[in-house]
Amino acid sequence: MTQWIDQQKTLDLLVDQIEQSSVIGLDTEFVRVSTFHPKPGLIQVAIGPNGYLIDPLADIDLKNFGEILSGRTVSILHAAQEDYEVIYRLTGTIPNSVFDTQIAHALLSPQMSLSLSGLVESVLGKIISKDETRSDWTKRPLTEAQCRYAREDVMVLQPLYEDLHKKLSDCGRLEWMMEEMAFIYERNKKIFDEGDLDTQVAKFGSAWRLSEVSMSRLVHLVQWREETARRVDRPRKHVLSDQSVFSLAQCEALERHHQLISKHGLTEHQAGRFGDQLKKVLANAQDVGGMAPPPMPLSKRLKDDLRECQKVCDAIAVDLGIAPEMLIKKRHLVASLDGRGWRPTGWRAELLDGVF
Repeated sequence: MTQWIDQQKTLDLLVDQIEQSSVIGLDTEFVRVSTFHPKPGLIQVAIGPNGYLIDPLADIDLKNFGEILSGRTVSILHAAQEDYEVIYRLTGTIPNSVFDTQIAHALLSPQMSLSLSGLVESVLGKIISKDETRSDWTKRPLTEAQCRYAREDVMVLQPLYEDLHKKLSDCGRLEWMMEEMAFIYERNKKIFDEGDLDTQVAKFGSAWRLSEVSMSRLVHLVQWREETARRVDRPRKHVLSDQSVFSLAQCEALERHHQLISKHGLTEHQAGRFGDQLKKVLANAQDVGGMAPPPMPLSKRLKDDLRECQKVCDAIAVDLGIAPEMLIKKRHLVASLDGRGWRPTGWRAELLDGVF
């Protein structure tokens, strides 16, 4: 049975069912083409043999739904990162007890990022449709094909959970899974509540060349772009490109309108809309301090050390039967050698003892 939910009364009844359930399947559909935030189109819930399609565009209050997802009930999702964001935008909270089937599979297999359809075929021997993946989920009414696709996606999650949970438990990796999900929850909570400034600044790999003052400008510009992109709901690059951010960070004087375009690569629209704001940002960024520049690129000797360390980690991953990227990412290996002193924690620390 599948139930369409666009009334508060039926949503409240579903919330009561979720509260009484130990596990549920959870999925979302959304559209994200030229916006910063995803535009929600549908929320799918599976409880036992029953599927529920919640219309987030209807006049319903989803606060209680978000709160119940923060409780003890385990929410089963697949590749959940964007689902977290959709649910946060709709409810102000994110699911707490999550079992991500993509991550669970990566802890059991050399395949790092298997799609839901690939995982369903591999584990359950079932083929599910991918025909509606690019649908516009914000149009109403949804087609029968869209509803069938949405229901099928969420109904396969509990059978996957049962299989993967048992395998993780049998091989002693269930605690790894719980640790991964707890880390992802805390990371997402911080990002959604406070923003993602550190990650966005870290993308500027050449920032190590900057002076203290220029680094201060870079941080202020990135922070302004983050806040502006969220406020106007446009992708970061539509507000200001990375190239323009880095160029402005290096300028020694506030620029005229035409220089923002000719020298720093802004479009006419960007310069007209944001020019005065950018001048204020640069004026307020003259005081040094705050975030330090990233370290210099690795020397030839350290690059050799990196390759050797990567070989050792790859061999450990092969012995475990998991993808090397799941065990350790290259950026973390670099951070262990470039002066930042990164070290593995948790289950990774035990497996990589003696490597660092």
